Amino acid sequence: MNLAMPDESLSENKSTPVHTVWKRHMAIVSIFLLASTGWSQLARGAPQQDLLFFLSAEGYENLSSSVAGIEDSFLRPSADILYTTNSDKFRFLGEYFLSSKESELERLQAGWQVGDEAMVWLGRFHNIANFWSTEFHHGQFMQTSISRPGLAKWEDDGGPTVSHITGLLLEYEYTRSDESALAFEFAAGLGPKLISQEMQPFDLLNPQSGHDLSLSYRMAYRPDVLSTSQIGLAMGWNEIQVESASNPNLANLRNIQQLTISLFADWRWANYRLITDWTYFNNQLRPVNSAVTDEFVLGYLQVEYQASRDWTLFGRGETGFGEDNSPFLSLLPPYAVDRYMLGVRWDLADTHSLALEIADVSTQGSNSTRNNFKELRVQWSTVIQ
Repeated sequence: MNLAMPDESLSENKSTPVHTVWKRHMAIVSIFLLASTGWSQLARGAPQQDLLFFLSAEGYENLSSSVAGIEDSFLRPSADILYTTNSDKFRFLGEYFLSSKESELERLQAGWQVGDEAMVWLGRFHNIANFWSTEFHHGQFMQTSISRPGLAKWEDDGGPTVSHITGLLLEYEYTRSDESALAFEFAAGLGPKLISQEMQPFDLLNPQSGHDLSLSYRMAYRPDVLSTSQIGLAMGWNEIQVESASNPNLANLRNIQQLTISLFADWRWANYRLITDWTYFNNQLRPVNSAVTDEFVLGYLQVEYQASRDWTLFGRGETGFGEDNSPFLSLLPPYAVDRYMLGVRWDLADTHSLALEIADVSTQGSNSTRNNFKELRVQWSTVIQ
C-alpha cells in the first residue's frame, strides 16, 4: 500500500463539461421545485415560499512563489440558489450551487414537524457534524470571512471529512424553564467515496453504488432560545469506500473508517463574535490484508469585531496537532494545516458587501516539510430575494 503524497499530475475527474451538468441538474431541479409547490398545497394552511439568490465574485492572488496544488490566481463568480416552502407541518428545501469551477445540487430535503419541538427530514443535507457548513452553507454573504477554514472545506474540494449526507435527519429542541435551549440532532445515510484525490458525495441526480454509511450526532446549548450563541459537541462515523484504480497512490486500499469528535462554539457578546471548532480524527485506512491507524486534531478560532454598523474586522488562526505525515491527509490535495488570516468587511448596503483578506498559509509537503505562501482575497457578495 502506497501512502505517499499524491502525484501532482493527478487532477480532479471533471470529464463531464460544466455546462452539460448544469443543464441536466437545472432541468431536474425545476421539476423538484414544481413538485414541491404541489406538495405544499396538500399540506394544511397556505404555503409560504422563498427563493433566494446568493451571488458572489471572488478574486485570489498567491503573493509568493508557486506552490504545487495551489492556484496562483483566479477570478471566480458563483451563484447559490436556495428555495424553501413551508406549510403548517411540511417543509421543503432545495439548494443548487453554480460557479466557474463546479455545478452541483447541494441540498434537496423534505421535512415534517412532529409535535412542537421535533422535525424529521429526508433527502440530501449538510452533515450536522461539520459545524461551519451547517451554519453558513454555500451562501457567501452569510459568512463574514471570504475563505472557509480548512477543516470546513467541502469534501469534493479537498476537505478532510464528510460535508453531505443523503438519508434521514432528526432534529429536536427542548426549551428549559430559564428560556435557554438544548438542541439534539441525529443523521444517518449515505456518505462520500474516495475517488482520485477527492471524496465525492452521493449524487441524487446521478446515483451510483459504492457509497457507505455515515452517522452523525450533535448537541448544542443556547443561553437563550432566541439567541444565535451556542456551544456544543458533535460526533461522526463515516465508512468511506475507495476506488483504488482511480489513483495509483491508493494502491489496494479498500475503505477508510473515520471517527470524528468535535467541540464547537459560536458566541456573541457586545460587538464581538467568536467562532471555533476543534475536531479529533481517528482514521482507519484498510488495504487488503492490514490496517493503518491515523490520529490527529484540526481546529480554528475566528474572532470578529463590528467596529460600526457597516464595518467588521476579523481574523482567524488554524492549526493542527499530530497531522504531520498523516497517511489520510496525504491522499487529499495539499491541506492548509496552518493559516493566519486578517480581514475586513464593508456592508455597503443591506444586501451587498465587499471583503478583503490577507493570510499566511502553510500546506503539507512531503514528509514533515511545509510549503509556505501568502495569499490575498477580495470578494463582492449579495443576496437577492
